[in-house]
Amino acid sequence: MTLVLALSTLAFAEEPTFVGAATPAATAPKPETHLQASAGGNFTVGNAEAVTVNAGLNFTHKWTANQLGLVGGAAIGFGATDANADGFLAADERCIGVPGSPCASTAERYGIDARYDRFFTEKSSLYLLAGALHDKFAGFQLRTHVQVGYAAHVIDSKETHLKLEGGVDFADEAYVPGVVPASARLLAAQVGLGYDHAFNEGVSFNDAFTIYEPVFTQPAGAPFAPHLTDVRVGNVASITAKMTDKLSVSISDTLAWRNEPISAPEGITASRSKVDNTLSLNLVASLL
Repeated sequence: MTLVLALSTLAFAEEPTFVGAATPAATAPKPETHLQASAGGNFTVGNAEAVTVNAGLNFTHKWTANQLGLVGGAAIGFGATDANADGFLAADERCIGVPGSPCASTAERYGIDARYDRFFTEKSSLYLLAGALHDKFAGFQLRTHVQVGYAAHVIDSKETHLKLEGGVDFADEAYVPGVVPASARLLAAQVGLGYDHAFNEGVSFNDAFTIYEPVFTQPAGAPFAPHLTDVRVGNVASITAKMTDKLSVSISDTLAWRNEPISAPEGITASRSKVDNTLSLNLVASLL
């Protein structure tokens, strides 16, 4: 809360009025709309068999003092497994192109977030965000959440954008079968840092860093109680290079860290890792 108040004070000191919000409709800034879609993946056959596909969508629309955003993504993978643990894929363990031999799931993650920002100065906004996530291997059957907060756009130039934000998040988490408890509700604080920089007209760098700190949790069948140890950290960094006005290639790294990973389902001795990391190469199409 201290951070949010400090940022609010700084924003008001720098921007006592928001010209864009008060401008008559006849001279109001022209609405801006951007839509990008990305896709990538890999296909491996031979001594190993695996297929992974990932896709993403990023949409923003800004008019006068309002901005609407939508971010979605999916990663799906499947492949053959070494069922007898001898270090090799036997003929009866292969699945790609083999009728009646289903492949094992190796990745299953998809989610979407919708966000609305209301600017009250050129560099300050209040936001409302809602989203949903399914991530089988992280233990989430379905995670839905709603968040409200404040964002300070500290730097907003043609080449560089630096944003600091803080908010309060309420989440409802349902876990994959076998996890005990089966679900939980969380009231948490979230702090984020966003940084975009264009080195030139063709190459840019983007990074989004978040810290998610649950304050109160309610496991299934229990009351809400203080809980401060389940801190979560996320970071998404990417470098994008334009090939044409509409097509770009992007290298991105997505990191998710949980201090208290969800326990493995009953009957599985190994616990889930605290860290998930994905490095991908994607083709990006700028549709709008």
